[in-house]
Formats: sequence, C-alpha cells, structure tokens
Amino acid sequence: MTAPYEVPLALITAAQQQAARSCGFSPTALHEDVLGDTSEAILAGAARMAREVLSPLNRSGDAQGSHLSAAGVATPAGFRLAWQRFCADGWPALAAPEEWGGQALPMLVAAATTEIWAGANLAFAMCPETSVGTIVALMVHGDDALRALYLPPLVSGQWTAAMSLTEPQAGSDLSTVRTLAQPDGATWLLTGHKIFISWGEHDLTDNIVHLVLARTPDAPPGVKGLSLFLVPRRLQDNGVWLDNDLRAVSLEHKMGIRASPTCVMVFGEQSGARGWLLGERHNGLGCMFTLMNHMRLGVGLHSTGLAERARQLALAYAAERRQGRNAQGAQRPIIEHADVRRMLLTMNVLTHASRCLAYCAAAALDLAHSPHTDADTRVRAGQRLGLLTPLVKAWASDIAVEVSSLGVQVHGGTGYVDDCEASQIYRDARIGPIFEGTNFIQAQDLLGRKILRDQAQAFGELLSQIERAADLLDAASVLRKALADECAALRSCVQYLLEASRTQPQLVGSIAYPFLQWLGVVAGGWQWALAAHAAGKSDPGSPDCRYMLDHAQFYATHILPRARSFAAIVRGGSDIIGRARL
Repeated sequence: MTAPYEVPLALITAAQQQAARSCGFSPTALHEDVLGDTSEAILAGAARMAREVLSPLNRSGDAQGSHLSAAGVATPAGFRLAWQRFCADGWPALAAPEEWGGQALPMLVAAATTEIWAGANLAFAMCPETSVGTIVALMVHGDDALRALYLPPLVSGQWTAAMSLTEPQAGSDLSTVRTLAQPDGATWLLTGHKIFISWGEHDLTDNIVHLVLARTPDAPPGVKGLSLFLVPRRLQDNGVWLDNDLRAVSLEHKMGIRASPTCVMVFGEQSGARGWLLGERHNGLGCMFTLMNHMRLGVGLHSTGLAERARQLALAYAAERRQGRNAQGAQRPIIEHADVRRMLLTMNVLTHASRCLAYCAAAALDLAHSPHTDADTRVRAGQRLGLLTPLVKAWASDIAVEVSSLGVQVHGGTGYVDDCEASQIYRDARIGPIFEGTNFIQAQDLLGRKILRDQAQAFGELLSQIERAADLLDAASVLRKALADECAALRSCVQYLLEASRTQPQLVGSIAYPFLQWLGVVAGGWQWALAAHAAGKSDPGSPDCRYMLDHAQFYATHILPRARSFAAIVRGGSDIIGRARL
C-alpha cells in the first residue's frame, strides 16, 4: 500500500526553466548560470537523499511520532542519523550567503529541493525550513555580533531554529500577545507561554534558536507594541555554554505530521529566558514578516511535494489494482477506467501547476534581492513576489488537500485505512491551509493589500503577462480563449472592487477567498499555457511533448472552467454573508 518516492526530475527541471523565463522580467545570468549542469547535479543528489534516507522514514516516523520525557523531546528512530547525513551533504547551506558558509545558490534551485524534501518526508522537511527564514531575518535585522555567533551554525545545520509566535489567546491575532521582555543590561529576560511551536524542542541538534514575539514594559497596545527577540535554547556565558530558561512542557497530539514535534514552550519559569532584540523595538511584526514570507513560500513548496507524493502513490496503485473486466473477460487495472483516469489527470495537472507557480515566486525572490539586477527590476520583482506569495501559499496548500483527497479516493477503501500511506499524505496535507497564516488571511492580503491598496498595478502587469502567454498558443486553442476571457473578467472585477470597497467595508472579507481561488485557477492555466507553448516548439512526436500538450488541454477543459463559478461567487458580493442567520 505504498510505493518508493521517485523525484520527478524532468517535470522539476521544466518548471525551473519555465520560471526563469516567465517570472515576469528579463532572464538574467543569475538563473542561466545554474539551470544546467549545476542544477541537474543538485537535483540528482537531492533525489538520492530523498529516496534513500528521508522517504523510508516517512511511514515509521508517522507511526512512532515524537515523544516528550524528563530527558527532553525524542524524535522517531532514524531521524537523528538522517539529520546528520542531511547536514554532512550540505543541504542546509544551499541558498545561504557564502560569507557565512553557504553556497549562495538561487532560491529557484533551493525551492526545488524544498519540494523534494516534503515529498519524501514532510515532518522532517519542516525542521530545516524555519532556519532558512531565520537566516534571512538575522541577515536583515541582526547586528554584527549576533550574525557572527548564530549564522555559521544555522547555515551548517549544527543548530536549528523555531518561530515562537502563537499563544493560547493569540492565534492569528497577534495583538493580544502577552509574553513580556524585561531589559537586563544589553539583553532581555523573557517570560511567557507559546503554543504550536514546530520543532521547538528536539534531539537532532544541541541548540535551537527561537525567534520570539514579546512586549517590552513601555510597549503600546496592539501589534505596534510587539518586538522580536532571538532566544537560544543554550547560550554562551564567558565561553561556557549553559541552558537558557526555556523548555517544552508538552507536545501536541496531531492529526498529521506526527514525527514533527509541535511544542508548548514555557519561557522564564525561573529567572527569565535571556534574549537579544532583533531590529527596532516595537517593530517586531515587521521583522517577523521577513521570516514569515519565506515560510509562506515554503508552505506552497511543501504542499506541492505532498501533492506529488499523493500523485505517485495513486498512479502506482491504479496500475496494479484490478477491478472489472474487459471485452475478453479478463480483469483490467483501474487505471483504464474513465473516472479513475479523470482523477489521476486532475492530480497531475494541479500538482504541476502549483509547482510552476511556486517556482515563479522563487525566481521573483531571486531577482528582487540580487545585486546583479537593476533597481527597476528589483522593484518590479518585489511587487510580483508580494502578489505571488499569498497566492502560492494558499492555492498550493488547497491543491495539496484536493490532490491527496483524490489519492485516497483512487485507493478506494484501501485508502481509508492507516496501513495505506495515502491516508497519511491526506492528514499531513491538511495543515497547509492552516499554519503560517490561514488561507483566508492570505486571501485578504492578496486582494486587500497586494491588489486594491496597490491600485492593481502589479496585478495588471500579471494579467498582461498571462494574456501574452495565451497569445502564444494556436488560435483554435481552448486554453487561449479561456485565459483571455478570464483575464478580462478579472480586470473588470478589480476595477469594480476598487470603487465598491470604499463604501462596503465587509466586501473584501466576504469575497477575498473565492477571489484568490479564481486567480489561482487562472494562474495555473497561465503556467500550462507556457508549458504547452514550450512543448509545441519541441519534437511533436516525443512522449514528453505529448504529455504536456494533453495535460494542458485537460486543464483547459476540466480545471479552468472552475473560474466561472468563483467569478460568480465574487460577483455575488457580501450582502448575504452579512445578514444570513447562523
């Protein structure tokens, strides 16, 4: 009821190349220099790591889970050795700056490995992901002393990181955070409780660097009073390493990602957990978003990896499972049944669309932060990244839930039992729409901030690019006409919303989520248009070309029509939502 995880190298490479060409701006040497032998070697190494080390631990890790005892948190058997191999091979350092021991490769390359780790073992993949964002936060907001002490071991994987934001009374609304930071010379002493802290405590490394949101005594109320602190599990005092005053007091018993320890953390039970201020006082949320935006892109990539795993499991099962008989009376595999083929094709096209869209965001991130691009390109790439980040996080995580649910359906009753890995993938995928800002929060950010507040400038540029991609297709293409129609409808709708939202305060909140789904379906069609155009220029008789063209047509006829229903919901407005009795 399981199958070996095989990294789809051809699809990943095609998506990388497509993203480099179509992230919205002129291609640069930043990507051209690595999307060849270098990237192929990295992907081949990642595939070996995933297949030989991480994937074999996925089922056993889910069955065993992590456990807390008086000695601390113990991860499932094999995880410590896997982490040691992961670090020895240099994977945590892939995109980190060279000056701190990293390899300084583009995010477009690192993004592919992020997908691969999640497809092999999401619970494990969550551990290094927080360190990626923490490294960026330290680079931007840390002083020289903090960078010198903490960046090298974070880059090497000798230490890991954790985000400590959520409290029992403060979930998505961080304005009610109560953790207190008292000044103590050049440092601060923190007291408070945090919940849902992924990899907040574990036995893979001897130190864990927590980024903690807290209030100072002089803080104003609300989110404007939050500050960000670096609080290590162990700290250095005159050359001696000592335990800091923080610990995990319990682990959550979760629906999925059971091998990942999700901790309830207590800071300052005794004298206070010592920490250092990152960035400016009372600008903690702004500093934290440096990390959060990386994490949200990571959720999209992790979700794509899970969808890929679900897709592979379903394909393997459908090819083996026999049900029904052909004209000669022989049993036939269910992969020959029309509705099973419909489900498998749906899984294929949605997974690859989310992959391509996530890689586009990674390519935009590279251009937005590269010193080798001109100022105008950096600004436009930053705007494109801001637009794509909530879309990738929300749409890709919803896709993972749909695809993994279809995977259970393809397996039938077998998929509903714990012995079947398809059920684990579905459970694991369900966290994606919830954490790092729920998908409704992403939708509000997309529509309210990234589109309406921007007066739809970056949004208009994206629609124009989608229309240009559609124009590359044959005039008779169903995908070409459908994309053109949806772009026109989206442009018209946003023009209406720019005016209506000024007098209808509940409008954006009522329609933001279906609007995001509408745009996600159209953006997925954009990616399939680009894939079809590239395939049309290759050998028309090759299996790879036929695969891309057939799947683009399936997306046009079976997925893109969803846009019409989302458009109708958005046009329905907010009236019924506000007045309906619950």
